[in-house]
Amino acid sequence: MVKIASPPVDGFGMHNYELFKVDTKSDQRSRIYRVATLGAGIFIHLMVCWTVLAIGYMSIEPIQFLGIASLAGAGFLVFALAILLEWNLSLEDPDMNLPQMIWAVSVVIMTSYFSFELKPVVVLSGLAMIVLGANRLSKKELLIFAAYSMVVYIASVFYKAQFNSLSWITEIVIMIAFGLVLVFGPVLYRLEMVMFENTLIDKNAELNEALTRIRELAIKDELTGAYNRRHLMEVLTQQKAMADRRNYHFTLCYVDLDFFKRVNDRFGHSTGDIVLKGFSEIAQSILREVDCVSRIGGEEFVLVLAGTTQEAAKIAARRIGEKLSKLQVSSIEPNYRITASMGITEFRQNEDIEQTMDRADKALYDAKRTGRNKVIIADLDQ
Repeated sequence: MVKIASPPVDGFGMHNYELFKVDTKSDQRSRIYRVATLGAGIFIHLMVCWTVLAIGYMSIEPIQFLGIASLAGAGFLVFALAILLEWNLSLEDPDMNLPQMIWAVSVVIMTSYFSFELKPVVVLSGLAMIVLGANRLSKKELLIFAAYSMVVYIASVFYKAQFNSLSWITEIVIMIAFGLVLVFGPVLYRLEMVMFENTLIDKNAELNEALTRIRELAIKDELTGAYNRRHLMEVLTQQKAMADRRNYHFTLCYVDLDFFKRVNDRFGHSTGDIVLKGFSEIAQSILREVDCVSRIGGEEFVLVLAGTTQEAAKIAARRIGEKLSKLQVSSIEPNYRITASMGITEFRQNEDIEQTMDRADKALYDAKRTGRNKVIIADLDQ
């Protein structure tokens, strides 16, 4: 029994007929295009044959040749109608690749039967059009196609030999060329396509890597690897949208490295850069992937803790501060350490992001004003 493909089923157990219908139409258009392409190739072959006939190298009357041409066109019309009327969808192979190729090669063999002297031109002009279509056949189909073609071609040669004297050397050479082109033509084409596809895959991988790098440069601070202000605002917009719709919390933490200018003055800017990268790495190691570590300028950072209350954020901030205080700033003075002041606030539903940021900034100012190396929650004591 022939099986008809079922439409895809969505996550609710319902058939997504609209999507299936769109996919089917797209597939059918591709099939019509392939039939038309193969038909056009055979038409070109028939034009070559008509030229050979016109100069007197085919043993067939023009009216008989037109009959063969009409028969060839009728075959491709049948394939096109089968697709247009969707009869092909009930077949095991709705593409009908093998039947099309068998019909096309049959037309070539028929025209070659009536050719002499210029027979190689007739045969190879037809095969040149067929090989491109044969690359769509599976290995099994290709073997069937090649076997059919060789058997029918050899049979036509021996049948013709009963009525005409043939140059067997020429015929043997043509048969060998016929078989080699049928088998190795599609194989070589596929090998070339595989090499081309591999090259495309490599180029795409390089392009994706470059695009990833470009995207990182667009959203990250090149020195520290933390996100930049632009990405910070995107994250805050997303967090606000979630918090406004449901019972969801997120907290903002403003960070300023205490007396950072002294590090630059004392040890140089290269050491200052190492300290900035060190803080970014410490913050990222303690926070989660869903959180955001961003640098907004100089020694100032902003941390966004997703799904976190300000009390929980304060614990994480203290852990970051403790780990930072153990960071060795310079081997010249191994005991020299740096600390950070932090201001924390939790987003309040339906307020503007700017209000949240301003409140966190004021809390940071309070931490710096009251002695530094502190974690202050806005409107609350340390």
